[in-house]
Amino acid sequence: MPPPVDSLRGRLTRLVLWPALLLVAASAVADYLNAATFARDAQDNLLLKTAVALATRLAPDENDESQEAIRQHLDTDDEATLRADRLDVIDFLVLDGQGQWLAGNLALRPLLALDAQAPPDLPRQADAIFQTQPVRLVELRHTARGYRNQVLVTSTLRKRREDTQRMFFSSLWPTLLLLTLMLVLMRGGIARALQPLTRLGEAIDRRAPEDLQPIPLARRLGEVQPLITAVNRLLERQRQASDEQQLFLSSAAHQLRTPLAGVLTQLEMAALDAPPEQRPRLHRVQGAVRQLAHCTQQMLTLARASEQASGAQHFAPLQLPDLLEEAASRWLDPALARGQTLHFEPAPASCVGSPWMLQEALHNLIDNAIRHGPPGTPITVRCGSDTLGAPYLEVEDEGPGIPMAERERVCRPYVRGGATTGTGAGLGLGLAVVAEVAARHHGRLRLRDRTVGSGLRVRLEFPAPGAASDGKG
Repeated sequence: MPPPVDSLRGRLTRLVLWPALLLVAASAVADYLNAATFARDAQDNLLLKTAVALATRLAPDENDESQEAIRQHLDTDDEATLRADRLDVIDFLVLDGQGQWLAGNLALRPLLALDAQAPPDLPRQADAIFQTQPVRLVELRHTARGYRNQVLVTSTLRKRREDTQRMFFSSLWPTLLLLTLMLVLMRGGIARALQPLTRLGEAIDRRAPEDLQPIPLARRLGEVQPLITAVNRLLERQRQASDEQQLFLSSAAHQLRTPLAGVLTQLEMAALDAPPEQRPRLHRVQGAVRQLAHCTQQMLTLARASEQASGAQHFAPLQLPDLLEEAASRWLDPALARGQTLHFEPAPASCVGSPWMLQEALHNLIDNAIRHGPPGTPITVRCGSDTLGAPYLEVEDEGPGIPMAERERVCRPYVRGGATTGTGAGLGLGLAVVAEVAARHHGRLRLRDRTVGSGLRVRLEFPAPGAASDGKG
C-alpha cells in the first residue's frame, strides 16, 4: 500500500495550526486561572461582608451590656438567613475578646488563627479543610466602642467551582469559535495563495510533449520563480537531449542504410557470377539482408517519430497527391514482382505535417499490403477529404485482413496479427509506425474491412482545417 500523499496546503495549515492551538491552550489556562481568581475574590467579598455584619450585630449597644444580651442580637431567623445558600454550606463562629462563645458553631474554633494582637478589621482569608470538606474562610477581629470580638465565616466551594467553570467556558467558546473561523479563512487563504502553483502545474500538464519552450516567469511571486527557473533549465536540457537524439537517429538511419544497400548490391552481383547450385543460398542471404534493412528502417522511423524525438521536427503544408506520386515510383516494381497491381486514386487534399514522417507511414501501409495481399490481387492507394473536410491517406488490399478483436493490439510495437504469425515476416512495426505518425499529427489510424470481399482498408485521418496542428507537432 503506497504511503499517503501529503499536500503543501495541509503542511502549511498544520504549521500555522499547531502554534495557534498552543496559544489557545495557553489562553485557556490563563482564562481558567483568571476565572478561578475572580470566583474566589467574589466568594471572599461575600464572606467578608457576612463577617462584618456578624461583628457589628454582635457588638454591645451600650457600654455595660451583658454577654447574654449581646447574644440575643442574633436570633434564630437571622442565623438561618446567614446560612441560607442554594449550593454551599455556610457556617460561622463569633467569640468575644476573651475567647468566649457568642454565636455560631464551636467546631470551627480549630480554624482560628489570628492572635489577640492582630490588627482589628484586617481579615484573614484562606482555604482550609473542615470535616473532610474543603472550605474557604474569612477571619476578622472587629472593635466597636471598645468592644472586641472575633468572627470566623466559612463556606464550601461548590458555587465557586461552578462560577469558575461558567466563566471559563463563557470565555473558551468564543476562542474556539474564532479558532475555527481562523482555520476556515486560513485554508481558503492558503488555497488562493497556492493558485499560482496550481495554474503552473495545469499549464505544464496541458503542454504537448514536444513543446519545450521556456515557461514565462511569474514576476509578482518571488517564491515561484526558483521553481519556474528550475523547470526551464530542465526543459532546456530535455530540448538539447531531443536535438541530440534526433541528430543521432538521422545519422544512424543514413549510416545503416548505405552499407546495407551496398551489401545487397554485392550479393546481387555475386549471385550473377555464382554457379547455379550456389545461387539459391545467395538469394536467401539477399532476402535476409533485405529484411534486416526493412526492419532497421522501421525501428529507426518509430524512434524518430516518437514523442521524445519529435520536438525538433519541421511541420509544413504539403499536398497529399504528391505523396502518392512519390510512392508510385518506389512501389510499382515490388508489387509487380509479386504479380500485384497498384492503383492510385489521388484527390485534392492537403495537411500540415512532416513530409518524411508521412512518406514513411504511407510506405509502411503499402509494404504491408504487398506482403499480406495474395499474388495477382490489386492494391489501391488513395487520398482525399471526407464530408467534414478532413484529409486522409488510405490503402486497401484483398489480403486476409485483421480480426476486429486484434485491431487495437496490432497498432502497438512488436505485435503481429494472427494471420501473419508464423510466417517469419516483419517485427510487427508497420502499423505501430503509422499509429505513431498519426499521433504526432493529431490524427487517427482506422482499420476497416473492405466494402466488398475480404481484405483490409487502412485509413490515416488528419484534423480538418481549423483544427489542424499549429506546426509544432
